[in-house]
Amino acid sequence: MNYKNTSYTVSIEFTMPVDTVFPQLIDLSKWWPEDYVGESIGPGSEFVLKIGDEHFSKNRVIEFIPDKKLAWMTTESIRRSDNYDWTGTKMIFELTPLGRGCSLSFTYDGVVLEEEQERLIQICDYCIRIKLYNLIESVKVTIEVARPRHEVFEIMTADVRNWWGGKDLTGKSTLLNDEFVIDHPGTHYSKQQLTEVIPGKKIVWQVTEGTLYWLKNDKNEWTNTRMIIELTDHGSGTIINFTHEGVVPGKECYEACRQGWNTVLKDYLFNYITYGKVAEQLYRMS
Repeated sequence: MNYKNTSYTVSIEFTMPVDTVFPQLIDLSKWWPEDYVGESIGPGSEFVLKIGDEHFSKNRVIEFIPDKKLAWMTTESIRRSDNYDWTGTKMIFELTPLGRGCSLSFTYDGVVLEEEQERLIQICDYCIRIKLYNLIESVKVTIEVARPRHEVFEIMTADVRNWWGGKDLTGKSTLLNDEFVIDHPGTHYSKQQLTEVIPGKKIVWQVTEGTLYWLKNDKNEWTNTRMIIELTDHGSGTIINFTHEGVVPGKECYEACRQGWNTVLKDYLFNYITYGKVAEQLYRMS
């Protein structure tokens, strides 16, 4: 096999400060494209990254400076399809304050097969510029409600029309692979599919079709974005974390969607869960 020592760096800027970015950076289970197995990331921690039984690496954190730097080294690895081994490779992340936000540089420092140099660049760019960026910069809304998690989940999924979409929502929105459509004529059309359902904990809607008629440029900015709802216990109540993954600064719809989701979650959903009040006229993101 033709191995080549290589060092590739990709840099990106965030609107969020380092103390917001770093905790999300070290939560690899949220954004790293391989399955994460192991303890929470910290000084000297060890963890495994894998894709089924075909792609495996054991890793150890070798540098951990909160809000500044994270580095790990691969101590054991194998890609079974061709026995490719990248043991000894280092993954290095460095954060630098930049105004109210920060910049992040990621460096892959190790070995790669000569014929896969371009593929490595594509994977690194995808991980940082898309996966991590979307995790940190996508529209997020958090609310707290005074009801237990299993009740909140049932209320949210039983009939989404009661808090989002209203009479303009058709279809099903409860079980895995269910699909529903929201059609506000002349302003908004979107089709969502439930791609992940963990009862009492998590719902993911994939936008398979989306048209925001009021946009001037790309009216399909919602297409292939995801709406992620995660529930966690908080005393006797529940924290609802909502992320519209892929709606990020730079997209024309970003500011209107940020305001719109705050209204939908903090007003309509909160009042529906807390008081059983169905929104009379749902906010249309336009």
